[in-house]
Amino acid sequence: MWDSIDLKNNSGGRTAITAQLLIGECVRRGVKRKKLLNDAGIGQQCMKQARSGMSLNQFYALWDEAIGLTADQMLALHVAEKVPFGAYRLIDYITAASATPEKAMMHISRSISLLNSTLHLSLRRHKNLAYIELHSLHGQQDLPRPYIEYIFASILMRFRFTTQVKWRPREIQVTYSNPGPAKEYDRVFEAPVRFRMGVNRMVLPSYLMEVDHPIADPEICEALESLVKRKLREPHADAHPLVEIQDALTESLQAGNTSLTDLSRRLAKSRRSLQRQLQQGGMSFRKLLDNLRHQRAVNLLQERALTVSQIASQLQFSDASSFCHAFERWTGNSPRQYRRNMSR
Repeated sequence: MWDSIDLKNNSGGRTAITAQLLIGECVRRGVKRKKLLNDAGIGQQCMKQARSGMSLNQFYALWDEAIGLTADQMLALHVAEKVPFGAYRLIDYITAASATPEKAMMHISRSISLLNSTLHLSLRRHKNLAYIELHSLHGQQDLPRPYIEYIFASILMRFRFTTQVKWRPREIQVTYSNPGPAKEYDRVFEAPVRFRMGVNRMVLPSYLMEVDHPIADPEICEALESLVKRKLREPHADAHPLVEIQDALTESLQAGNTSLTDLSRRLAKSRRSLQRQLQQGGMSFRKLLDNLRHQRAVNLLQERALTVSQIASQLQFSDASSFCHAFERWTGNSPRQYRRNMSR
């Protein structure tokens, strides 16, 4: 699902569990471990370290090479199916111990910065539907297809296991193009997959988020939550500088402020220091604001009572026309076209 934290690792370091699981599956299929790592540009020593030295680009390259060497375009789904419950330790334990999937998702969304500091996983509910959404700090198009598939399939597998209920999403929405005929999507997700959408999202009947976990344990859940909070307070050498900035900018956007000056005041940092942190994260203020507007626009379009002009105003665009141009740049569709596609 993501790089998880070993409860025995008191240093707070991250272990490349997903990478190890992927490599293990490739080896079982006859792929040479050394060739796989070399082709992905990953040193052997990197995989031996408790604190993974693997960059995100190397991790994504590993997926590409694994798919190529196994000749399995649906490898991500097949690996996700074989991951035993408990392999992700903290994530799996807190999922099982939580009272409901909704409570579990709240814990997961709070702790994900410990696991992968460039992703944001959230749960949103509207009327009779629930939306589990996957966002990237660098924009939706930066997330590769296999990783999106792996995360959504892993979430489904975990909740099917912990609730003992057959989870069937209403649909899966992804930002990538249709890879071609793939019956495996139907078999694993048991739901239609819609491609080239504005956000990576799993749409579920809302009642599934309220199903009781048969093995829920409030005391264990509280202990695990305390562990998460402690680790969140610990400094991490590999912490991504954009996480704190994105959270603050999200608050600024909701409050109607989209200036760098306002953001620097909110974070109690100078404009120069803030711009330096953004550069270290490979991002500009304008690009980060653009990404957040994109994410929020997709969510607001779910609210049918809101007009396009009202959404443009909430996102601090000068007028509806400017918002429409931006939305077409993000998704290839106008806001009205996007709403019509959702209705279908």
